[in-house]
Amino acid sequence: MLRSFTSFLICSMFMVCSLIPFYEKEKVMMANDVWELMINSFDYERRRCKQEFEEICERSSYQLIELRNNNQLQGIVGYWDFSKWIAIEHLAVQKGEDETQIVPALLEQLLQTTANGVIIIAEVDILQNSRGHSIKSLYKKTGFIENPFVYIQPSYHKGCASFPQRILSYPSAINYGQFKELRSLLYRFVYGKKKVI
Repeated sequence: MLRSFTSFLICSMFMVCSLIPFYEKEKVMMANDVWELMINSFDYERRRCKQEFEEICERSSYQLIELRNNNQLQGIVGYWDFSKWIAIEHLAVQKGEDETQIVPALLEQLLQTTANGVIIIAEVDILQNSRGHSIKSLYKKTGFIENPFVYIQPSYHKGCASFPQRILSYPSAINYGQFKELRSLLYRFVYGKKKVI
């Protein structure tokens, strides 16, 4: 029912969604409003610097979905495609937009690009403010399941704090063996860490 509602919502609002693949040979320039949304949505320790982000965007395993209305950016979701895992790294909604509409629309676009049998995961803070709680609720309404394992998200920069989190997964829960595999994958390829915290 959520998919049908979201599809109707997208059509009725004349939203323009663009899925930008970064595996093309030609270098794809990141739009300025995407970077502005990133730095306005995430603290320094929770994102890369601009140059690092641009380099990541050129990797074949990284994808970025932009949701736009009349070319105005409404939200983004950036994720890693690890074949059997899709790892959402950043999901952000433009200030002034209704996240209860934008988040489901972004997730619906992601679900439409995901092959059967692939598990999508997202990281959420254990200690949350009201906005974090709202985003988590929207994930769950889409069908994401909260797993019980404690996960420590490392900072992107040396000397900055790490954050205790839990992993949400779609369409099914993960077991502890899968959690350990996923954690190692995230630490190595997303955060560039050799050791698990």
